Amino acid sequence: MNTCKKFCVILLIAIPATSFAQKVTVSKDEQANENKIDGYTIELTGTVEEVMTSYGKYLKTFGKIKSSGNQQQVLEAKINSNVCTAPLYGTTLSKGEKTSVRLGLKPSEWTTPALAEQVFTDLEKVLYDFGIKFYRDKVQVDIDESVRAQQAAEKQTIRLQNENKTLNSKLDFNQKEKIRLEKLVAENKLEYETLLSSIAKNKKDQDSVLVATDQIKKMVEIHKERQRKVN
Repeated sequence: MNTCKKFCVILLIAIPATSFAQKVTVSKDEQANENKIDGYTIELTGTVEEVMTSYGKYLKTFGKIKSSGNQQQVLEAKINSNVCTAPLYGTTLSKGEKTSVRLGLKPSEWTTPALAEQVFTDLEKVLYDFGIKFYRDKVQVDIDESVRAQQAAEKQTIRLQNENKTLNSKLDFNQKEKIRLEKLVAENKLEYETLLSSIAKNKKDQDSVLVATDQIKKMVEIHKERQRKVN
């Protein structure tokens, strides 16, 4: 996969399907049974597993947690400046693509109704804040992934820039070497032609010398013959 396609894929992965702003809406509800729990509910886009994990960590910031299935009790919770004298009850429930999150209390467990009423009122904001935190944490994951993709792209850019410098340096050397070799080829061609010319002249000179040598030999024989005739 080339560099461009690689980072296009990273970009597509980094952009979540739920890229539009999420809205958190808190609804007041009551569970009408013998264990009546008054509370508030929100619905979040996410799996029940991820919401439950996030919700458990969030509730731990208010007090001690006692979990049982999809319900979590918050013991000795401190909400704003109020210390709770009875447990708070948090539940998570899968609703298709969404997860319902609830937080409430049992008024019957509180010895001070005014405190229970004040804490109950504060639970609306506590649950709302969780919804905001949950979505922001999910977006932060996308941000972190995008930042990592950005850093990888920046590193790749630096690597390609360095590679470009190296390639240009090699190209410059190659061009100089090409000029040097072309000059050598031209000099070689000239030397080649000079050598051919010299060889041709040498051959012609050899032929001339051979002719002269034959003539000289004949002259020597003539002189020897003259010498023999002297008496």
